[in-house]
Amino acid sequence: MNFVIQHHPDARCFLAQPQPGLQCRLDYERHGEQLIITHTGVPAQLRGQGLASQLVETAARWLAEFPLQLVPGCSYVRHWLLRHPRWQRLLTPASAQRVLNEWFGPPGSAQDGQIQMKWFKKDPAFDDTLRERFGAVVAQALDGGLREWDSTAWGALARIVVLDQFTRNIHRDTPATFAGDALALEAAIALRARSQELCTLERWFATMPMEHAEDLAMQELSVTTFEALTLEDPRLADALDYARKHRDVIARFGRFPHRNDILGRDSTPEELDFLKQPGSRF
Repeated sequence: MNFVIQHHPDARCFLAQPQPGLQCRLDYERHGEQLIITHTGVPAQLRGQGLASQLVETAARWLAEFPLQLVPGCSYVRHWLLRHPRWQRLLTPASAQRVLNEWFGPPGSAQDGQIQMKWFKKDPAFDDTLRERFGAVVAQALDGGLREWDSTAWGALARIVVLDQFTRNIHRDTPATFAGDALALEAAIALRARSQELCTLERWFATMPMEHAEDLAMQELSVTTFEALTLEDPRLADALDYARKHRDVIARFGRFPHRNDILGRDSTPEELDFLKQPGSRF
């Protein structure tokens, strides 16, 4: 049964009345950037029809857009999250969720679970947007901060995205482009033990620090991981191809020649010849 759910912010609740005299209700409290769902109730006559689940999902979609961190204060919400693990991302601190919403789209949105063109396209306007919205967050992460995000797999992923992706947008074509790589790699290795909580696209970006590492062992781990991801999600075939190309460059040179000018490194004659080839700069 689908029914009309109304949000009453002043009363801090979501309400529905599918039948006269029968009210379904979800109550919450908000404390800063946390939202605590304190009660979910459905009359006994209406139980077993999925009405409580619709109440919680409606509330979850609302707070995902802010975003706010969900605190499940009632047993029903805790059990609902176990049955709907995709929404467990909302347990992550709101500051980390803002990063994930920017990169992947809010949970339940049209962008959620879809490959985004902004991940690959060089767009100064997008770089400027990230710089304005997340420049201070990037600086904090580069200073070794935001480790409290790692309390959930999604929070750890958010810190990786900041260190490994946002740096490349915000500091494009400068040495700071790669300033977060070591911290991102450390976080990515630690995340592997619980990465199955993430969807395939999220695991893609959890693996990118290995692909960016100037280290052959990490490159081999990147390729192995992308091979498994592609079997699970064929959309990642191109990502696997790029992982192999990165691995082959490190196997040949031990570093990425296209970084030499940015980092003030001298290129060898062989590297200079390589950089003349199409696609050598990724």
